[in-house]
Order: sequence, then structure tokens, then C-alpha cells
Amino acid sequence: MASVESSRLLVQPPKASSKTALVLEQDLSLWQHLLFSLILALPFVGLSLLAAQTGFLSNQHAHLVAKVLQAMEYRRLELIGFTYPPLPFLLTALWVHPLTPSLIASLAAGGTAWLLLRHLLKTSLSSWTKVILLSALAFTPASLYIATQSLTEMATLFLFLLAWLAFLRFTRYGETLSGFISGLILGVAFYFNAYALFFSLVYALASPLFYEWQRISPGERKWQADLTLVIVVGFPSLLAFLSWAYLNWIFTGDAWRFLTDPTAPLYTFFSPAQLSSSGFFHTAAYSLQEVLRAPLYPVGAVMVAIYAPKRLLAYFASFLMIIAVRMFGWNYTEAMAIATYSVVAVAGIPTRTSRAWDKLLLPMAIFHLLLNLNSPYQSSELKVWERVILNQEMQAQDTLEVKISQWLCQQPPQSILTDDRAAYRLVARCDDAKPFLLPAEGEFLLALHAPAQFVSRILVQREGSIALDQVSQRYATAPPPGFRVEAVWDGWVVYRRVE
Repeated sequence: MASVESSRLLVQPPKASSKTALVLEQDLSLWQHLLFSLILALPFVGLSLLAAQTGFLSNQHAHLVAKVLQAMEYRRLELIGFTYPPLPFLLTALWVHPLTPSLIASLAAGGTAWLLLRHLLKTSLSSWTKVILLSALAFTPASLYIATQSLTEMATLFLFLLAWLAFLRFTRYGETLSGFISGLILGVAFYFNAYALFFSLVYALASPLFYEWQRISPGERKWQADLTLVIVVGFPSLLAFLSWAYLNWIFTGDAWRFLTDPTAPLYTFFSPAQLSSSGFFHTAAYSLQEVLRAPLYPVGAVMVAIYAPKRLLAYFASFLMIIAVRMFGWNYTEAMAIATYSVVAVAGIPTRTSRAWDKLLLPMAIFHLLLNLNSPYQSSELKVWERVILNQEMQAQDTLEVKISQWLCQQPPQSILTDDRAAYRLVARCDDAKPFLLPAEGEFLLALHAPAQFVSRILVQREGSIALDQVSQRYATAPPPGFRVEAVWDGWVVYRRVE
């Protein structure tokens, strides 16, 4: 058995490759970390402001703002109900504005960039390689879109990376507190994204591979110690999952409502094209195409296989988890998948990597960036965002929504009957939920059956999917008695009560 001294040497942190890296690792305070994160967030903040100035508003952020407007303007937080996940809504409530989710996502992107930069500074790679690697990750359309137009996905990616770094300190240096912190971060991540439960399971099951084999021989391993490691990392996420399920059961009677109700999960509002797959192999092939859009990911796998082969399975866990999520019928967006592979590739570069890898990593990073800049994406919303940013012209759909919302916002409080599951973009554009009578209000069902007694106008959509829109289901083809058509826009109709 190794001596005590040799055991201590095994768990000592690796030496920094430069004096700068050593200072960044040891001497920076929390406020300095926040300052550097804020500095790196500035490009993303600028891009968010640019998109907002041109009138772009993502489906996810529109849904967040519309829900929070109802809760805050009537000072009734319960109007959000059990819309999942809850933390993006609470963060948006800090300042109810269509730009708020973009700004918070930009700050999370800055924090992610700073964590990756600190990791790269610990390696012996050249400065140019480090800069190009970080740029290749940050400035692809998929990363920029998530960093500015998808608060839920960007915050999830940031928390996954933060938990990973704490996880490494737990498994490499034996810091038990870091293990608890990693688990707690994954537990918080669940309230941003249900996929955190899958990744928490991977972190937990991989902890014996990262921890025990470094310290004792395989013959001395005890299953009780491995189980303890798994529980330390995985329990907080499991507790968060069961707690939210319990609350759903207490107040709605259905413990799994936030996973099964199509009106509850936030990711149903991403408006993705459905993945046309009939099984595991089709889903795996589709996901493999996204891996090829992130060539740094397979290169990182080669490096891990050389420097830490026992961690190769954990490296590929993100690929396997994305397939599993899609097999469950949930949506893991194309942009999020490519960004996930890119972050894992950079964060997974071993700190022992020698400068000789510059010859491969530098051209591969440039290729990664050029490939993503010149390859089309399947997401229609991401394509629209690209056109808005490049052409600096408001899209016809955005112009129409602004025009409709400006007219609707002038109406008296609760005078317009509509369903925010369809009209959430108009409510968010209006930046005011008071003119609308929405399903969260107690009078909604009464007004739906006898609108003339409660409202003076009804807003319905005649095009697109109206399966979740109770008002459009009932009145899309014809107005109710006592109402006539007042205004018609592309896909939208307003009925007005005949006085």
C-alpha cells in the first residue's frame, strides 16, 4: 500500500502552467470572479440589445414575460401556478421587461466563458490556442443564440459547468464540501431544466470512477464507499425532483403534471420541429450529425482517451444523455446540443495537455468556428434570429406583432378574452397583461361560456395550432352571439361586442 506521503502527493492540485494561472486559481475573490464574468458578458449583452432594438423576441422569453406580467401586475405570484421550470420565471420577475431574460442569459454566458477561460489557463497550451478555442465556442450561432435568447438553456449550461468544476475538486482533491456543492448546484439546475436529473445521475454514477481508482487499488474498493459518493452527488437533484412532484400532487392531484401536461413544460414553447425518429438508431444518427457540427468534441475524446482513459465514458455521457432525453419524447434543441458538446470539449481538455497539442487544437478550433458559421440550422427561430442580426431589419411577423400589441394595450383592463397559451407573444409585446382576461383568472371559464357578460372583445387565432387555445377552439370559425368582427390580421381576429 502506498504511504501516507505518497497518497498526499496523488491528491495535490496540478501546478499551474504559468504565474497568471496560479494567481487566477488562488488569489481572486468572489467579487473579482463576478467582475471578470461581467466583462466577458458584455458582448452577449450588446447582442441582446441589438436583437431587441430590431424587434426580435424568442418564444421562450415571450412566454416567460407573459406569465410574469400576470403575476406581478395583479400582485399574485400564484398566477404562475406550476408552470415548469420555476426559477426562470422568478428571475424574470426581478424586472418585468421583454429584455430581462436576455440580460440574465447574457450574464450566465459571461460566467460560463470565464469558467472555461480559467480552465484553459491551467493548461500548457499557447495563448493563441486558448483564445481561439474560447472564441470558437462562444461565437458560433448556436452559442450566441442560447446566450441571448434562451435563459433556461444558458442557465442550465452554466450550472452544469459549475457543478462539473466542483465535482472535479471533490474527486481529484478529496474536498467533501465540493462534492456537496456539486450536488446542490445540480439540484438548483433542476429548477431550470428537467434534464438536470439525467445529468445528475451521470455525475453521481461517474463519481466512483473519478474518485476511488486514483486512491486505492481495485481490490480494496468497497461498495459502501462508492454508494456514499453516489448519494453525495445525486441526492440533491433527486430531492428537488421528488419535492416538485409532491407539490404538484398536493395542489393539482397529479404528481407528474409538470412532465406530462403539454401546457406546463417550458420547453414546449421552443416551437421545435419534431424529431422524425422511430427508435434508438434514428435518434442516435440525428444526434451524431450534431456531434459532427462540433468537431472539437471528438478531438477532446481523443485527448481524454490518452490522458485519462477511465474517464472516457463520463466524457461521452452528454451524447448518451441527449439521446436518452429525445427517446423520452422531450425536446433537446439543436442549438443546445451543439453548445453542450462544445462546452464539454473545452472543459474536458486535461490540464496535463502539452503544448504539442496546439498543432491540432488550433486548426480544429478554426474549423469548428467556420463550420458552424456556414452550416444551416434546422431551427426556424434560430434562422430568423440570424437574419435579424445580420440584416438589422425587423421581420414582418415582428412588425405585425408590435402593431397588434400596441392596439390591444390601449383597451380597458380585462376587456379582451384570449388564451395566453396562443397569445403569449402579444401579451409580452404589450408589456402589460391588464387588458387581457386570461385562463389564470377565476372569471375566465365564465367569460368563455358567456363572453358578452364579461368582456367587450375576443382575440382568437385562425391559423396555426389551436389545440391548446380554449378561446380559439370555441370561436375561431365564427364570433359568439352579440359579437362581430372588428379587426383582422394575418392569423388573428378580434371580435367586438355589439353595444
